Amino acid sequence: MATAIDQAHGRLSGGARPMGLRARRRYVVANFTFAFFLWLVLIGTAPLQEWAFQVPVGQGDAINQVLYVGILLVLMFGAGMPSRRELLCVPTALVVLLGFCFLSVSWAVAPLISLRRVTQAAIVIWLIFRHVDDLGSARALRLVRYAMIALLVINYLVVFFTPFGVHGEVFGEESSVVGDWRGIIPHKNIAGAACGLTILLFLFDNRQFSKITSALVILAAAIFLYFSNSRTSEVVLIPAILLGFAIRPYDASHRTALGVFLLIVAGIALQLLSANSVALAEFLNDPGSLTGRGAIWPLLIEYASDHPWTGAGFGSFWLIGDASPIWTLTTGWVAIYAPHGHNGFLDLLVTIGVPGLILAVIALAIWPLLRLLLSVTIGKARRSLLLTLIAFCLGHNLTESSLLSGAAVVEVFLILAIAIIYRESNSSAGAHHRLRTRMARMVNRRAANR
Repeated sequence: MATAIDQAHGRLSGGARPMGLRARRRYVVANFTFAFFLWLVLIGTAPLQEWAFQVPVGQGDAINQVLYVGILLVLMFGAGMPSRRELLCVPTALVVLLGFCFLSVSWAVAPLISLRRVTQAAIVIWLIFRHVDDLGSARALRLVRYAMIALLVINYLVVFFTPFGVHGEVFGEESSVVGDWRGIIPHKNIAGAACGLTILLFLFDNRQFSKITSALVILAAAIFLYFSNSRTSEVVLIPAILLGFAIRPYDASHRTALGVFLLIVAGIALQLLSANSVALAEFLNDPGSLTGRGAIWPLLIEYASDHPWTGAGFGSFWLIGDASPIWTLTTGWVAIYAPHGHNGFLDLLVTIGVPGLILAVIALAIWPLLRLLLSVTIGKARRSLLLTLIAFCLGHNLTESSLLSGAAVVEVFLILAIAIIYRESNSSAGAHHRLRTRMARMVNRRAANR
């Protein structure tokens, strides 16, 4: 007979049946390791170190990397020898993408740096999927919300009670980030993204906190986001929220109507882009547009046009020293100061080429969204939350860069949303299982009538 604690653990993990002894051990281990993992992602081991316009060359944080490997080992063996299912918890689409990234190490400009970076990206993705599998969607989201509240409180304390919470002058010169709030996080753009994600987590599918508590958290996050002056997060947050509310009435049985609607929207978008292509090209080619991004993107497009199929190899374009391909394109401020291309899709294009970018778009966007929209087992509130998280993370990568970049905050939340989609959609055959069920019934009826 199942005990009360078995049943409680079964509910917390999102499962319908009580958990066995080994599963309880996995659950307990996953709680501790996931909390520690979130601390590393959100705060890290050197939280007060400001890196605005400071470019570390190819070293990475060795302490963080060791700690991620440590979490992997504890999670893997903390409840005994792992099963094949526990080891192979990452879905096929992401495995193929990561496999291509590992393959690109063979032609990378800096193969050792490339190997280290792709290994870290693979470890982080595995950790997220394994934690979601062990904890369940509800428990994982609960821990994430607690972590975001703690981060928000710490950020305010650092801003008001220490000299580190606000960006100062860089290299003795006043820059565009001076006076922007960053809290305990190294850069205001990451702090802004964390605030935007906090707002989404407490605005959608939030059943564990009262409306008053949620409203206070949302207000505090919105105020911090405003003073962080993180324009990308501010702009991307609005359509993400609108998408969350717009998708709420949607039911998977309406997928045909949704497909027609998306085709209409895509057609209108293409018409608008075509009608304004000249003005858009002039804007993007202006070196001063989008806070200097207009000076970066043409260089990336130029490199991609010369290396369309291979790119420079995963992680082998930025922050690798004098060997970086950026020095063959410019010797200006972009080569000296830019740590990335301020566009996650362009950065993938110049590192793993057109094939890699296509795989990334399928694995990180198209296939998860199809699962989200076609699955009949994902509730409406949960669907709204997951769609807003994916929309925010992908939209953020239009002017920032975090796709497949290890434990970057936005990347972690994107993979977390994808992992929850896979977990919840795997509990049924998806939206098309009704059609298959009907066909099976028809076949059985015909067989019975013979």
